[in-house]
Amino acid sequence: MTSFKAISGQMRKLGASRIFFKSLANNDNTKQQIYLGSEFDVIRSIPSGEIYADGISKKGPIFKAPLDFYWMDEGGNVDRAPKSQIILYPKYPEIRMSGFLSGTNRKLDITPRHLMQPPTLEERAERIGIHRYLVLGVNKTTTWAYCTSWEDELALELKQLVTENKANLVASVFYESMAVGKTSEEKLLDKLRAIYEDGPIESCRLQADGTKIPYKAQNGGGYTLEAQFNITPNGFADPDFMDWELKAHSGSVVTLMTPEPNTGIYIQDGLKTFLDFYATRKQKERLDFASRHDVNKANLKTNLTMYLEGYDSRLGKITDPDGGLMLRDQFGKLAAGWSFDKVIEHWKRKHSNTCYVTYTANKNNTLPRYLYGPKVTLGQGTSLEHFLKALHSCAIYYDPGINMKLEGDKWKPKKRSQFRVKWKDINQLYHSLRVLDLSKA
Repeated sequence: MTSFKAISGQMRKLGASRIFFKSLANNDNTKQQIYLGSEFDVIRSIPSGEIYADGISKKGPIFKAPLDFYWMDEGGNVDRAPKSQIILYPKYPEIRMSGFLSGTNRKLDITPRHLMQPPTLEERAERIGIHRYLVLGVNKTTTWAYCTSWEDELALELKQLVTENKANLVASVFYESMAVGKTSEEKLLDKLRAIYEDGPIESCRLQADGTKIPYKAQNGGGYTLEAQFNITPNGFADPDFMDWELKAHSGSVVTLMTPEPNTGIYIQDGLKTFLDFYATRKQKERLDFASRHDVNKANLKTNLTMYLEGYDSRLGKITDPDGGLMLRDQFGKLAAGWSFDKVIEHWKRKHSNTCYVTYTANKNNTLPRYLYGPKVTLGQGTSLEHFLKALHSCAIYYDPGINMKLEGDKWKPKKRSQFRVKWKDINQLYHSLRVLDLSKA
């Protein structure tokens, strides 16, 4: 008899770090695809390749991303589905999975081909109220899948986990069995409370070999906090602590992400040409592009206006997959832009759970000393809709710190395309925002 523990064990042997499951409806089949929910948060939970725009259908704009997807049987044998992909429909919004049987090896008899066929009218009527269950094991790059039959032993076990509240909801339609012991939030707060109680910490950063070294630069607040969690500075999208992203916070502004443009003069003609057109030249040897740009507001310093093209602000939906966030000059020429697929791809790397840790700095010594807490702010449930709406309302704005310096006969670039939000507007980005005090039990 196949149990959830047995299937989970086989998936973990293959490399899965998390196990999800969801019930399947009659419409979840090869013809109508598998429904993965109405929230884009699912693309954070299921690892996928790079997102790309794929035109417009009767369902509106389409974005797709390939999956490294394998079916698994009870014995842990696998068969790759090379054409599997997720499809994003922003109009609804809706996420579906398709191609999950195409290209699989029929001889292996691992794929649940008979369980994924479109039902006849008679079968549809017979199956009202009874379900198959899809179990997914995932790590950073790969997904393994197992499908139950209609209310077999495993399906009934999974149904019972949900009805008895022994599973947590993940990304609107999936469930994950509850972990034993403290939650990730409780463990995070325990660690932060210990850091707060230890008092001020001398500025440092963690090297790749695990040693802490003194750090003098002004951005030491973030590096020093990360060092207490044994996090080395990197550009990876992994959560900093379990399923939480950590952000040290001391000022009135938070930097959300730093994606480089992927279209416009900035890309086609190069950074130097872009800066020759739009930068400020305070010195002969230096070009600077650094001032706030808001959607639909002309920037008098750069003569550029940022537009959210292909977005219906009334509906809060993407209407044109080829649109995006575009910087145009007074003649309509595209100086730089972030297409929607670029925006979604970068957004999916952000974490649904973020912990903002307030700190104060004492800079009277050779090295600054940082005191973290007692106030921390937990933001949960950010969504693509929140992000686009905040861009349109100018709560999120583009605040670049880009320059080029002439060194000898060569121009040396510094690129930093920052999207930022004022702290007073941070609540616009999350379903839930809670302020906690580490000094209180």
